[in-house]
Amino acid sequence: MYYINENIKDLYRVKFHDNREGVLRLDMNENPGGLPEKVFRRVMEKITPEYLATYPQKDRLMEAIAKHDALLYENISVTAGSDEAMRLIFQCFAKAGGKVVTVAPTFEMYDVYAKMFGMQHVMVEYHDDFTVDVNDICKEIDTQTNIVVLLNPNSPIGTVYKDNEIEEIIRKAQEMGAFVVIDEAYHYFYKKSAISLVKKYDNLMVLRTFSKLFSMAGLRIGYVAGCEQLISYIENAESTFNVNNVAILFALEVIQDSDLEKKLKKKEREGRQWLLKKLEKKEYTCYAGEGNYILVKPVKPSAEVVAELKEKGIWIRDYKKGVLSGWIRISTGAKKYMKQFWEAFLEVERS
Repeated sequence: MYYINENIKDLYRVKFHDNREGVLRLDMNENPGGLPEKVFRRVMEKITPEYLATYPQKDRLMEAIAKHDALLYENISVTAGSDEAMRLIFQCFAKAGGKVVTVAPTFEMYDVYAKMFGMQHVMVEYHDDFTVDVNDICKEIDTQTNIVVLLNPNSPIGTVYKDNEIEEIIRKAQEMGAFVVIDEAYHYFYKKSAISLVKKYDNLMVLRTFSKLFSMAGLRIGYVAGCEQLISYIENAESTFNVNNVAILFALEVIQDSDLEKKLKKKEREGRQWLLKKLEKKEYTCYAGEGNYILVKPVKPSAEVVAELKEKGIWIRDYKKGVLSGWIRISTGAKKYMKQFWEAFLEVERS
């Protein structure tokens, strides 16, 4: 018999095979408009046959990220999206039979990686008012815990942790010999960050992605920040050339363009606030936290709303269990996309 890893053999995975071209994508928190055309053209002009024929070199990007985040080069490792960073962290620091502690709901891949690496996944549930008690999280962190994961802002809800709450969790994990991962995929939609704390705590890693605000989900690029020792372990586990040249070039362009960052933030926030006002005026129950998405309780069953909007070429998502059962989530972007969604949503709700 051939050997098959039992953790992989029957692992349930959701794969996406639908064609996402030509639709209004409001289901996975991408930027529906993408990067400004002039930025796209500026980078594309730098791509030559020789550049594509050359193996990738990440040093310039790592230096630019370190400068952007007021860290050192040695504190950064660039990865194929923050998804790869997650996997590398589990590969380096997960112990089979140990515990990974998260809140629920959270990003689904953390449960996938917990199962993939044979860990116990302990989930601290959000309450119906979309709050979670930090004391409940700390109670679950014990000597069997290897990894604690916080999304800040949380996805899919959008709540955030206070500075003192984050440090309380990090210190408790440190006492128990556990690592803390703060996933900041939605950091750019929120004013605060924990990334400077990697200089203070040797058990902390912070993840960032270029997929959300920076509109590069298709290029699969992100990074992990941590103390020099932790980053060296991550680098040991990485493949030799884990990020492609095109992704590196685009990431280098956007991370050094502070004006672009401001414009992208402004455009998204204007669209989010416009849609929120429309929803509130119609007296919908909704919640808008600190991410580029809004949660809404529709009048019709959520699955029907999702299906009927999909027929109109507008993709959103809904939830079928837990505290978000019956809610839909709309990714937010420029006002013109929010208007397109709103008009179609009203038609669906009235039909």
